[in-house]
Amino acid sequence: MALKDKIDYSTNLLRKAESMALEYSDKGFFLAFSGGKDSQALYHIAQLAGVKFEPHYSLTTLDPPELVRFIKSQYPDVIIDRPELTFLQLCLKKKMLPTQTARFCCAELKETKGAGRVVLTGIRKQESVRRSKRNEFEIDNHKFSGTIDQFNRTRETDFACIGGKDKIIVNPIINWTDKDVWGFLNDVVKVPHCSLYDEGWHRIGCLFCPMANKKELFRMEKRYPKYKDAIIRTIHRLREGNYVKGYEDLTDEEIFRWWVTKVPIAEFHAMKRLQYKLDL
Repeated sequence: MALKDKIDYSTNLLRKAESMALEYSDKGFFLAFSGGKDSQALYHIAQLAGVKFEPHYSLTTLDPPELVRFIKSQYPDVIIDRPELTFLQLCLKKKMLPTQTARFCCAELKETKGAGRVVLTGIRKQESVRRSKRNEFEIDNHKFSGTIDQFNRTRETDFACIGGKDKIIVNPIINWTDKDVWGFLNDVVKVPHCSLYDEGWHRIGCLFCPMANKKELFRMEKRYPKYKDAIIRTIHRLREGNYVKGYEDLTDEEIFRWWVTKVPIAEFHAMKRLQYKLDL
């Protein structure tokens, strides 16, 4: 499908869903904005559709400074939601650092936003195997996933009310490719993007995210040493509280190194022993 056809499909989808968004809030859609290219495309496709929306950025306190400055300068209407607890305070509360299988940081700092509303996201199938199974119209907690037309046909009988922490999720650019997104931003709406992309960053999000690959994590470590030092101090406080067990023979920095290398602890110990022999 050509980009023009995808734009038409996305704007029509938003117009179909707008009345539902207004049922849950007179502010319309809750647009989840991250400042990355996909959320930019989402923001501008919502503008093109002429629908009512309220853009929100969930500050995590591990945000790249360049990204926050970009949002403030280029999207001043975006509401910055500040968390009750910083990322590091949340780690102390949970008594651990987040991992790929325990991403409590996303759950508490981002995914709770927009509860009881119709939420717009910029997720795309092309991003990952997991997201390839997502659809254009969903209800949180896997109650529904499909098209808006399928939802409307069963809405009265199966989904009479959405409330509490539930939210309806609309993914208008779900079938867009990277090429579509960049073509839309550069050639259609002609807007600037965060400078980190020009420096080779492919993913712009929380620093030291468990879902980032090793190359990205090492790049973050080199570029943002103050954030690395803050995490190491948090590791030290976790150890003082006796929450980090089984790593007594590692220093705080070695535990950080193990965390970013994403290898089993036994393999990390083997790597450490090998390095010790090489140093000798």
